[in-house]
Amino acid sequence: MAVRKINTSEIVYKTIEEKIFNKEWTPGMKIASENQLSQDLGVSRMSVREAIEKMVALNILTKKQGEGTFVNELSPSIYLNSLIPMILLNKDNLLDVLEFRKVIEVDSAELCAERCDEKTIKNLEECFQIMCENKNQSPEFVQADYQFHMEIAKGVKNSLITKVSSILTDIWKFQQKEINRYLGPSGGLQEHGKILDAIKGRDAELAAVFMERHILRTYDEILDIKKKEAEFTAKEVTA
Repeated sequence: MAVRKINTSEIVYKTIEEKIFNKEWTPGMKIASENQLSQDLGVSRMSVREAIEKMVALNILTKKQGEGTFVNELSPSIYLNSLIPMILLNKDNLLDVLEFRKVIEVDSAELCAERCDEKTIKNLEECFQIMCENKNQSPEFVQADYQFHMEIAKGVKNSLITKVSSILTDIWKFQQKEINRYLGPSGGLQEHGKILDAIKGRDAELAAVFMERHILRTYDEILDIKKKEAEFTAKEVTA
């Protein structure tokens, strides 16, 4: 019963999605009622409601009390919301997340140095200052570290990059806690300072270089620790 319910809800979701993508239902338009969709698709109202609630949560639809459900104005970044469930299922894979960060953040640092305004630089300086003041206090350091990288993403002035960074919030915070558990909170402090200086100096190439070094150094050190942990575990099992 539970499996059928999930599959039916997904069918409804895909049907609504197709109507929006095919421009049968356009931004601002009121969609068919739950009763109508239930009849048209031959499914239960509960399945329709689940699909609609999911699309509301992803900001594709908006429900207005007493009026109905309407299609939102969709920017490309909204489509990335569908990545959230998939990414959250794999949030504990630290090395995969670091690889993804390398793909996104190296170019983000470069573009930020070229495009960011003085407010972004001020915010980055404040984050770095907090990191310096709390280098031995993990929770405060983690929050400032995360915010530092988010400010770089915002400084790029690209809605897709900002959105990718935004939907990875919980994963990146979890990741920073794991990194600090392995390497200590102050491990990347000097590297963040170099990234900040490069962005302040509008040196896009150097900002990218320092960001890449920062992420690769973290990746390599954690990979080495994980290998040693695996070797230790293997020896315990065979002992």
